Amino acid sequence: MTQQADAGFTLIEALVAMAVLALGAVSLLSASEGHTRRITDLSDRVAARWAAEYRLSELRAGLPTEAAALEIYGIDFDVIVLRRPTEDPAVEAVTLRSAPVGTDQPLYILDGYLDIGEPS
Repeated sequence: MTQQADAGFTLIEALVAMAVLALGAVSLLSASEGHTRRITDLSDRVAARWAAEYRLSELRAGLPTEAAALEIYGIDFDVIVLRRPTEDPAVEAVTLRSAPVGTDQPLYILDGYLDIGEPS
């Protein structure tokens, strides 16, 4: 049996092929990490929105709101309520800022109105 000179891959061809595959794998991993980070951020923002809407519902129902944090999806949120008067004395504007406990950066800001009834 005789060997042909061009049979199989050379070492350099194999190294180039491995480098191309490694570059593709790193790109794919980077893309999947970015996607995971965006999905996590989105679910945190949805939870922050639900916390703000929950607190606004408490205010509209006239329930006493606690200063305690709200837990949604296992994340504790501080919901800061800012009230301001409107031209109608029976209506009050509210802004709710929902942020994870221990942070100052709100993930969701909700504006709404409260019917405070007839002024006395």
